[in-house]
Amino acid sequence: MRSVTGYARVSSATQKDDLKRQVEYLRQRGVQEVITDVGSGLNERRKGFLKLLDRVLHNEVVVVYEDRLTRFGFDTLKKVFEAHGTSVEVLNQLEMKSQQELVEDLITVISHFPGKMYGLRSHKYKEVIKYAKNLFAQS
Repeated sequence: MRSVTGYARVSSATQKDDLKRQVEYLRQRGVQEVITDVGSGLNERRKGFLKLLDRVLHNEVVVVYEDRLTRFGFDTLKKVFEAHGTSVEVLNQLEMKSQQELVEDLITVISHFPGKMYGLRSHKYKEVIKYAKNLFAQS
């Protein structure tokens, strides 16, 4: 018998309350096992994400929003999961992303590359993030 695995993710430790809400929401809908992550949706090496992939052959996967599973490439992951007999259920479908979410996605993409180049704690990385946020705050 296949089991259902929930997956919840937030981008940073400052969003732990949102992570708790996602877990609670999944549990209220009968999900027994919930795998969690704190990290960028662009990071394919997230510990919880890799654990989820290991379970794909034996489970149904449930997420609150598509972008909690991955920031980009949701449809590709869904196809791979389904090819292995695992369905992916998204509890809250959003019709269209708000402008703020699009800006956050762009900042995520922009910040991902200098983070890899310079390291997540470097001064140059922080400068790039600050510049990107200021640039989009003006528009």
